[in-house]
Amino acid sequence: MSNEKQNPASCQTAVSGSAFSIHDLKCGNILNYDTAEGEILPTVIDWQGLKWLAEDPKGFNLAHSPIRLDEDNVKKLGFEFFHKHNLGYKGESEDLFLSDWTGCIEVFYLGTPLDIQFVHELQNFYYCLTGVMLSLS
Repeated sequence: MSNEKQNPASCQTAVSGSAFSIHDLKCGNILNYDTAEGEILPTVIDWQGLKWLAEDPKGFNLAHSPIRLDEDNVKKLGFEFFHKHNLGYKGESEDLFLSDWTGCIEVFYLGTPLDIQFVHELQNFYYCLTGVMLSLS
């Protein structure tokens, strides 16, 4: 048995076949990049990445995949626990908060659960609320 933290079955949904469109991403979004050597590395999308997606969506999607929200990467984005299972951005527990109550990271806004499962989706939602792009520390 592996020592890696296992996600509950409800958190494990396949991301293969996920296709990004130009409408899904902004400069600053963080995705996984599959290198020619077989490594998977986090990468920050810039204007060249968006240009690649616009001109060759199939090629872009073969090389990139979304990063699922987990406790480690939401902490790296600046979220901190303010309660046993709830995280707020930099300790603030105002309108937007995240919960790991079920073992999955769930995102809530004004108490309403949102269908946000990936880092770039959380980045984009936070950007719409504040005009600030979250980045990994």
